Amino acid sequence: MQFSEEPAQSSLTTNSFFGKMPVVDLNLSFDSGNSGQENATVLNFADADYDYDDYSFFSLDDTEGKINVSNSQTSRIQKRNIDGIPDPSIGLYPSDYCDIVKEITKSACFETSLLEMWAADQYGFVTRDLIKNLTLDDVLSKVNNPYGFSEVFKRPTDFTQYLGDITRNSTGHIVGARATFIRFFGQVNISAISDQDRAATGKGQPVDSATLEFEGGLLSALRDGILHSNPNITVLINVARSFNDLSQKVINTDALLFGCGFSIVFIYVQLSLGKMNFVEQRPLLSGVGIACIALTVFSTYGMCSLFGFVFSPMHNIIPFLLLGIGIDDMFVICQSLDNLSPDLDVDITTRIALTMKHAGVAITVTSVTDITVFAIGATTVLPALRSFCVFCAVGILVVYILQATVFVAVMSKDTHRIAQRRNGFLLCYTHTNWTPKPWTQKNYLQSFFFRFAKFLMIPFVKFAIISCTLVLLGWGSYGLYMLRQEFNPIWFIPPESYLSQWFSANEKYFPKEGERVTINIGPIDYSDELWKIDLLVDKLKNETAIVSSVDSWYSDFKDYMEKNDLVQDFFEAFHVNQTEFYFRLTQFLFSPTGAKYRTNFQFDQSIICGQISPNVQLSTIKFTHHLFDGPSEHIPAMNRIKAIVESVNFSSRAFAVATEYASWETDEIIADDTIRNLVLSVVCVFITTLLLIGNFKACVLVLISVLMTLVNVSGFMHFWGLTIDVVSCVNLVIAVGLCVDYSAHIAHAFMTCSGTKNERTIQALRDIGPAVFNGGMSTFLAFILTATSQSHVFATFFKIFFLVVVFGLFHGLVFLPITLSFFGPDPLDQHKSEGSNFYSKQNPSPVDLLSVKKLPGHDNPNFEG
Repeated sequence: MQFSEEPAQSSLTTNSFFGKMPVVDLNLSFDSGNSGQENATVLNFADADYDYDDYSFFSLDDTEGKINVSNSQTSRIQKRNIDGIPDPSIGLYPSDYCDIVKEITKSACFETSLLEMWAADQYGFVTRDLIKNLTLDDVLSKVNNPYGFSEVFKRPTDFTQYLGDITRNSTGHIVGARATFIRFFGQVNISAISDQDRAATGKGQPVDSATLEFEGGLLSALRDGILHSNPNITVLINVARSFNDLSQKVINTDALLFGCGFSIVFIYVQLSLGKMNFVEQRPLLSGVGIACIALTVFSTYGMCSLFGFVFSPMHNIIPFLLLGIGIDDMFVICQSLDNLSPDLDVDITTRIALTMKHAGVAITVTSVTDITVFAIGATTVLPALRSFCVFCAVGILVVYILQATVFVAVMSKDTHRIAQRRNGFLLCYTHTNWTPKPWTQKNYLQSFFFRFAKFLMIPFVKFAIISCTLVLLGWGSYGLYMLRQEFNPIWFIPPESYLSQWFSANEKYFPKEGERVTINIGPIDYSDELWKIDLLVDKLKNETAIVSSVDSWYSDFKDYMEKNDLVQDFFEAFHVNQTEFYFRLTQFLFSPTGAKYRTNFQFDQSIICGQISPNVQLSTIKFTHHLFDGPSEHIPAMNRIKAIVESVNFSSRAFAVATEYASWETDEIIADDTIRNLVLSVVCVFITTLLLIGNFKACVLVLISVLMTLVNVSGFMHFWGLTIDVVSCVNLVIAVGLCVDYSAHIAHAFMTCSGTKNERTIQALRDIGPAVFNGGMSTFLAFILTATSQSHVFATFFKIFFLVVVFGLFHGLVFLPITLSFFGPDPLDQHKSEGSNFYSKQNPSPVDLLSVKKLPGHDNPNFEG
């Protein structure tokens, strides 16, 4: 590792953004003025409301050969035993000791690295000179010293834990290592955190804007080219703000694809809604329909944010969902208008009303069903998922209202324009003596679905389709059985980013270091409940299967009391005399042994040497987990820790916190929550469709189609490398709503047709199949650009939505029609009225639909069978 000419941390130790640790130095050898450190007898921890962030980077040796050294080169190891230095906090406390404690107490920059072995002057000029003149033998001698000593914190330290991929010789001495780390701890002023800061915080604890700005400068400094100039050394960096920066950047970048997706969908809608001539093209109608969806997005975000619902990275996919559902409504409405018989002698207003009589029912069924699905999802215990479902439910309601009112109103005006033969682009220009080209009047997609439906009705084809469906269902069921539940926040950052490389190196070179956990204990009577802390620490140390190390102030405090004969009976003395405990606690926290634990306490006022300590508002005990392999290990470990803390039964609140515990808790509940949401959603879908469609048999067939789609989507998630996590859970809830749309439209159209089951199936596919297909195709085009996304949110979104569209359309347009031809319900009662033949395409004269070339009453150029 290379070092610069300037002291390694001379500027960092004076920076208020770095955490400080009190250090009592019994053997001052350097002039503290050179290091710029401030000495203090009284440290006010009550007013310093701080939390710690860490800044870490590795130095990796990329050379092929490793450092080698002969056995004789390790003979210069010398033992430094702090026990050999008299501890003045025992014999001189309180009066004499407190008079000199100001001289021997320092505030050291809170960091961990190999450099601690040489930084006796807190990384001042002496440290610089020592490091400049170090030889390889000097470094190895220090590292191999079994009595390693930190010159910064004046305490024994095992420096081998700072090395990764260690190589030892035949005698067990360290002769090489491929990685080491330097970890800085920053302090966050909790009281300075604003509501905006909290809202902007991603993963981890809230941080104030000033600290974020400092971390940005630190990140720039650590990424400077000087640190990366040696080709044999790779410097990998992890600053506290890095995760949020990178994850948000990739999500925001991919969110720009939404605008591109809108453009692609607009072109598709433009080509699909109108006909290929200047009069019957519908650019205005298409634009208004897309604008209604955009207005829905803005109004949804505004209303839900106004009511305080949180916004997470997952919310960026809501526009894609609303785009798919909104365009589906547009196609159903326009398809219903096109399905009206041209022989119907009514005005345009009546024609629009008759259109909505059928299209209104169809889009109401799917919209109410979708809203119900997301309302069920909003009952989850996960705040982000609850908020997401509320956003979706509100958005679907708004887009339904806008498409049923604004879009239909504009469609009415646009239909008047067509009747007046005005140009679709130049509205003021009227085409006189205009006759459309015959080829522009043909509905090719409807012709395709008519022939496709006839093909499906062939007995052999029915058998083949059912067989293929069962094979797909079996394959999907196997994938569903193999689908595992796992959530890793690292997935939210690009794999080639500097932070992702840091995590990979950490896992490779330091696999034994697991999650660091802090147990917070609220205000208790320590003189009365000290035995509970003893019980807690003892239980933690006995959990060797899940806990690798315990760092407890209590253990050192007890040793300090008993080894120095400060109390006769540890528990009894403090139980009888409460003042004695708080007096001895102050003595311990100002001693060389206990000074480092002052940051483990929060007092209600300043702690002063020689006096009894103030009331303890909070104390902490820290420990480190082993490195776990997935939810099957870390979830039981977390629950075991929670059970241990609860079993001690402190009189005040006590709880364990860790950065990854939030993810682990999500892992614990997400699988059950996903199953719960899906089951409740499917049940509500069935009840809603039953109430709106009013036919039990039709609803059962729709439910079967939905269930098979969900099984296949979930199963093929496994084959595509996805797991059950928060993002996939959200997308599966969305999948319920979308696949209901594909099936419900077909079932509803089937019930409005008359004739035999095969004839009604052909009619239903011919009349509503194009709208369902266009809805699915437009949904696919909306998110097609996310296929190459590096964001876990958008990549998962693409994969699941692709599966939803494929399997949803397959079951809605292929499998469901076949089941309807076998088990479909009877048609709805048709009442004679003025408009009894307005939907003559769905009520043709009895005829063998399997053999005709053209349907009766449809010899107009608008339809070709």
